This record gives sequence, C-alpha cells and structure tokens, in this order.
Amino acid sequence: MKNLFGLFLFLISVVTNAQYLSHAQIKADLEQLQDGIKKYNPALHLHNPHFERHSDELIAGLKGDSLSLVEAFKYVSQLCALSNEGHFALGNWKDSVHAGFLKNEYHYLPLSIRIRQGKMYVWHDNSNEQRLTRGNEILTINGLEAKSILELIRSCTPSDGTIKTYSNQSIELGFSWMYYLYVSQAGTFKITVKNNLGQEVETTVTALLRDAQFANHKKMAAPTTKAKEDVFYTLKHQADISYLTLPSFSAAKIEKHGIKSRALYKSIFMELQQRDTKYLVIDLRGNTGGRNELADDIVPFIHTGLYQAPFLKKTVSWEGKEKVYKSPKPSKLAFTGKIYVLVNGRTYSAGSMLARYLKEYNGAIIIGEETGTRYEGFAAGSKQYITLANSQLEIGIPRYRFAFPTSNFQLTSNQGLLPQHTVEYTMNHSMQNVDLHLDKVNELIHSHKQSLLKK
Repeated sequence: MKNLFGLFLFLISVVTNAQYLSHAQIKADLEQLQDGIKKYNPALHLHNPHFERHSDELIAGLKGDSLSLVEAFKYVSQLCALSNEGHFALGNWKDSVHAGFLKNEYHYLPLSIRIRQGKMYVWHDNSNEQRLTRGNEILTINGLEAKSILELIRSCTPSDGTIKTYSNQSIELGFSWMYYLYVSQAGTFKITVKNNLGQEVETTVTALLRDAQFANHKKMAAPTTKAKEDVFYTLKHQADISYLTLPSFSAAKIEKHGIKSRALYKSIFMELQQRDTKYLVIDLRGNTGGRNELADDIVPFIHTGLYQAPFLKKTVSWEGKEKVYKSPKPSKLAFTGKIYVLVNGRTYSAGSMLARYLKEYNGAIIIGEETGTRYEGFAAGSKQYITLANSQLEIGIPRYRFAFPTSNFQLTSNQGLLPQHTVEYTMNHSMQNVDLHLDKVNELIHSHKQSLLKK
C-alpha cells in the first residue's frame, strides 16, 4: 500500500512538472531563445536594432512563481515576434503545448472570425448554443474589447515589420486556438455582439473540444461544393486577356506535380505569345511561397529590358556567407503586353518576392492589399531549430537574410509591397462572395482599351 501511495505521488509529480514550469525555468528558456535569435537571425540588427532591449524588458516582466506551459508559450511567441520577422516556427502540433488540441484534451472557443476594416466579425459559430450569426460584429469577449484581443494575439504572431495584413489573415485562420494559447483558457465566454439589426446583444458560449467543434461545423455548414482540382497552376484565356493563377510554391506541391520552373514558365509564355495575349493577370493571392526558384525563374519572361538591376538578390547566412544572384536578361519569349498582379496579405515569402520582381522588372500594376513580406528584404530560407531546455518546445529561427537592390518604385522600411490600387473588403463583400480584386482589374483593362480607342 505504501509503495502504491509513493507511485501515486510520483505520477502526480510527473503530471505537474509536465504542465507547469517555475519562474527560473521559463526565464532560462527565454534567455536561451533570445541568444538563439541573436545568433541565427542575420537580419535582426537591420529590422529590429532594439531587439535586445525589448526582449530584456519582456523577460524582466515575467510574473508568477510558476506558469503553465501554455502561459510560458505566450512569452516564447512574444519574444519571437519582437524580431520583426515572420519566418519562425513556433513549436509543432506534437509538442506538449499543441498536442492537447489534436488529442481532444483542450476545451476552447468554438468560433471562427473575419477581420474587416479593423473590426472582428463572426464567420462560423461552431458552438452547441448556436446564438451567433455570420456577420455579427464582435464587441467584447469576457469583457475584453475585440480590438484589445486582436492586439494581444498580434503581439504573439511573428510577422515582418509593421505589416498587419499578414498577421490579420493568420489570426483569421487560427483564431480559436490562438485565443486559447494567447488570451484565455476559459470554460465559458460572454460575448457581446452587434447583430445585423445594429443592436448590442450579449450571449454565453461554452468551450468545446476539437472533435465537438468539427462535428458541429459539419452539421451546420452548407453543403460543400465539388472539391477543387489539385493543380499547380491554371492558365485561362478570354479574348486578348489571359489569367494565370499561381497558388503555391511549396516543395511538396512541386514534387507532386513534377514541376521544373524554367520549363514551366517557358511553356506558359510561349502559349501567351502564340495567342497574342495583350493583357496578363497574375493571381498571387494566398501564395505563401516555398521554393525561391519559382519566383526567380519567371524574371526573364517578364523583363522589359528597361530596368538594369545590379543583381537579382543576395543572401547572407547566419555565418556571414554571402551569395549574389545575377540579374537575368530578357528572354525572346518575354511578355510585351500589360501585366496586372493580384495580391493580398498572404502573398508572402517567395510569393511576395515574385510580386516584387513583376513590379521592378516589368512595371506591372499591383492590385489588392499590402503583401505579407518586407519589400526591401527579410530573413527566411532554412531554419535553425533549437529545443528549449525546460519546456522542450522546438523553435525554428530563420537563418538567411534576403536583400534586394534599391527599388525604383518603393522606398519604404518594414512594409510589404504597396499596391497602386488598394482594395478593402467589408464584411458585406465577404458574405456576398464579392471579388473586388477581379472587379478592379477588369475595370482597369476596360479603361486601358477605351483609352487606346481614343488615340
């Protein structure tokens, strides 16, 4: 009996240690992470020269004799976000913090949202209560204003510079679990909304396990349409206008479809030349990047020859090794018509790099939102993974700096590519499935054709 009691105390101790860390343990993890970021992120001194002071202040503000792993993870995320770089990996779905979602152990907020014009709106109510309607503006959750909730989650979301478009879309994609990790692990939520009649209404929603949320979503969601065909790109033609969609440059997708970037672009631009396409619309919305050659290898085919850059780009590793990529010459298949590019906050990394090339080498017209990656350069490439000694969280730190020549078009600091034509979606646009990007590009093409007729 004594041995059984001792075993019981041991198990309690293991569980407790697995869920909580002392102040000293968390401080040690944060200092280890701080040192790792200073060592491996070669762009740190450029994009946040005050990182050490800011991170020291964060560590000094650590409160409590002990914190749960979830509470510790919030500090870890905030420290990574202070580097002003988006290409971090904050743990994984198998670690001690995130596994509780997949194992169906965490009860959390059963709600997805949309952020429009700085406000938060209900998108899917996956609760048992079903008292919220799509389009309701969320004013408060458990007494905390929606704006404060967004600011808190944003402070834990690594992103380039001051770019909110990327962090907003990241929050939309993971709001319910981000709320659990960064705001509150409450069991119930008093939510105040402004309903579709403009009235303020308060309702209570109960936290649910992941499986219950998924079951409710499946039960209450509208019947799904036919799944989209899995393709690497689409190229469609309408009279003298061609529409090229490049949704992803992920290595897995490239391997699956057997893509060779130079051969791909050669075939596309040969087809455009044969069809005598006058207007090319390239849709990069949601392209979060992947393999850089899918951005680099399009340049000869969109190069007008007017821009003579000293180099295409350069990379600098965390060890200081520099590699300069030559600026390519225009191809015989280089497109001679007008190019329009559709972008949003999740046009990111190599996707954003491609948009930059189109603007610099072609003078393409950019339509949409500020892209998610810093225009003058950023840290990305492969990551250096470090395992924090006490929490055992695995953090990936970007260890290559990408730099571009001085721009002919945009001299900014810590901002993404800024479109010539900005589109801003309201909640009504989203609910009605309006595509403002396409509306704008069609308007611009029509206007250009009319101007040619008047000459």
